[in-house]
Amino acid sequence: MKPLVLIPTLNEAYKLGSVLDGLLACKTPLDIVVVDAQSTDGTRELVARYTKKYPQIRLIDQEGETGYGGALKTGFRYALNKDYDPIITMDGDGSHGPEYIERFLEKTGEYDLVIGSRYIDGVRVEGWRFRKLLVSKLASMYVSYLLVKPIWDFTSGFRCYHRGILEEIDLDSLHNAAYIIQIQLLHYAYQHRRRVKEIPFVYRDTLDSVSKVGGDNKLRTFFYVLRYSAPVTEIFRHLVYLKKEYERFVEEYDDLINPPRLRKWKPRPDQKAFTVSVGVMAYNEEKIIERCIRALQAQKLGENKLEQIVVVSSGSTDDTNKIVRRLAEEDKRIQLIIQPRRMGKASAINEYLAIARGDIAMIESADTITEPDTIRELVAPFRDPGVGMCGVHPVPVNEDKSFVGYSVHKLWQLHHAMALDNPKCGEMVAFRNIVPRIPKYTAVDEAAIEGMLVQGGYKLAYAPKAILQNKGPENLRDFIKQRRRIASGHRHLAASMGHAVFTQKPTNILKYVIKDQKWTPKAILFTGLLIALEGYARFMGMIDFYLRDKNPFIWDISQSTKHMQT
Repeated sequence: MKPLVLIPTLNEAYKLGSVLDGLLACKTPLDIVVVDAQSTDGTRELVARYTKKYPQIRLIDQEGETGYGGALKTGFRYALNKDYDPIITMDGDGSHGPEYIERFLEKTGEYDLVIGSRYIDGVRVEGWRFRKLLVSKLASMYVSYLLVKPIWDFTSGFRCYHRGILEEIDLDSLHNAAYIIQIQLLHYAYQHRRRVKEIPFVYRDTLDSVSKVGGDNKLRTFFYVLRYSAPVTEIFRHLVYLKKEYERFVEEYDDLINPPRLRKWKPRPDQKAFTVSVGVMAYNEEKIIERCIRALQAQKLGENKLEQIVVVSSGSTDDTNKIVRRLAEEDKRIQLIIQPRRMGKASAINEYLAIARGDIAMIESADTITEPDTIRELVAPFRDPGVGMCGVHPVPVNEDKSFVGYSVHKLWQLHHAMALDNPKCGEMVAFRNIVPRIPKYTAVDEAAIEGMLVQGGYKLAYAPKAILQNKGPENLRDFIKQRRRIASGHRHLAASMGHAVFTQKPTNILKYVIKDQKWTPKAILFTGLLIALEGYARFMGMIDFYLRDKNPFIWDISQSTKHMQT
């Protein structure tokens, strides 16, 4: 690291000396730049004395651009030209304690922007009257609700920037007003999907200091922030959290908008054989779990090798665990992980990913059955080093004479037709073992993995001959419950990770519906009803997501999908 501390000043002589002394006493060597806006109280002379004694301190005159924002831009340009990283901004009036610098530097390896927050984990302000504190807190809430970002203190100037953020921003486009530039910089950090972290610090107001932010500046900020406002639907969803657990919103947002970075992987263009780990996600699967595992054991793998079968039993209360233990005694490749309670499929998948050791990781639901060539066909596309993920061809075992049975078959037929043109992964997926974990609050785990790999520059593939038998809902209630959950989960994924699956746009599906349609009276009637039902499920999923805070990462089981006939 080559850290730089940037201090904009205007008549700070009464406290700046103690701030500089505190920075010089830091354990980590720091370079310090004071950008002065033509102070008349002796600030410049004070800094000049320090520069003679300490070569790591430099004084820069703020010329051309005015205001606090102009000082920051002047300092940022200097820092980028001199290859400093990270860049810490702080006030010179003693309100920002130098003792927190080391905590900033500890976080820079993991986060791109670290904010010293006055309001996270309680209010940490000394020296303010109640009215001033209340106005400041309400202002932060106002910005938070408009931008829909999990930040408690938007206007804090005590920050630590990774130089990469500043390199991505047109510094000339930044505002000169103090509050506005802080909000802009935070907005751009999220826009570029940078990792942001707030850490608490105690803001100590100096009683002899005078605010450099006038009333007109505050009013301008009130209206200026509207240009960064989130869509109205997102604002409504954010407000729902106020009635519940806001801390979960902060944690969920951070987890999903900043997914874990993919592990580095060196491609081998000539690789034809792969080791495979399969994670089987189970909840009360005593009636089918043995068939699922036996089918995996019977795979015709060709040159590939099945390294592991990891069963993650999440809160099972039947004989699932007992059956898996018996099978594990016969086959050392089988491992059982028990979660005492259901914490969501994503949580179970993360347990598996932590120990998966194959070249290719696969995820399968315990209520599905692979055919003998499924894994071999699923692995074949990975001979192309650019492929990151591949999906199977699910085939339902439901009878198709009833409306629900017809609908189940119709949806999976559409899935197959679309996947041939635009690979879509579901039910069982294979991906390069470079995903350390997935967001724990996602309800659409396959799509979340898909989003991570696509954002990482990898291609998706589809293996039409990799057949997977699955069981769809048998009654209307379970069918609607399943479609509604998926609709809500896809909205959650799009809002948080910025990744929309191909089928999220109804217009992408229409041509496949027409192409695949049988024009008998019964088929036309059932398809029309299915379209209406899908529209209803998507509408209710939207209501669940935006107005009811119902992200179904732990969902109600559709019991009729659990009984696959032999």
